[in-house]
Amino acid sequence: MKKATLQSKHETEELKQTLGQVKAQLADIQADYQNLKETHQALQKRQRDQQQLDYAMRDILKNDYGVDKLSHTDVEARYVLYKLDHEEFTENKKEAQSWLNTLTSAREDPDTKIALTRLDQGIEQVKALINRIIELTRDLFKGPSL
Repeated sequence: MKKATLQSKHETEELKQTLGQVKAQLADIQADYQNLKETHQALQKRQRDQQQLDYAMRDILKNDYGVDKLSHTDVEARYVLYKLDHEEFTENKKEAQSWLNTLTSAREDPDTKIALTRLDQGIEQVKALINRIIELTRDLFKGPSL
């Protein structure tokens, strides 16, 4: 009987320890859930704000400038031009090459609404950017001179 009681007490202690660990894990999971919930709410608000801005821009384009739609090519090209105008340059040659292709495609599109001189300037900027990336890569792999 004494042995069974000791065994029972030992098992009770183990169960209390396990319960404590489970409670700690639950608290961590609840904290993670709360953080994720707050992040989700913030993202939903940001999405609503972006959607309102999108609707406002569409309204301005349609009602103030008579533009009913933009081609996907123009949208992509304007995004690249925006990045260039705000000096948000890439250090990735592949991405820069993609920018060049985007601007070149827009330049070749006869229905583009973007001024051709602006596209030409953007193309030249991206070409210069690609050359800088190539030079920096070359210098990086050249190593110190002896």
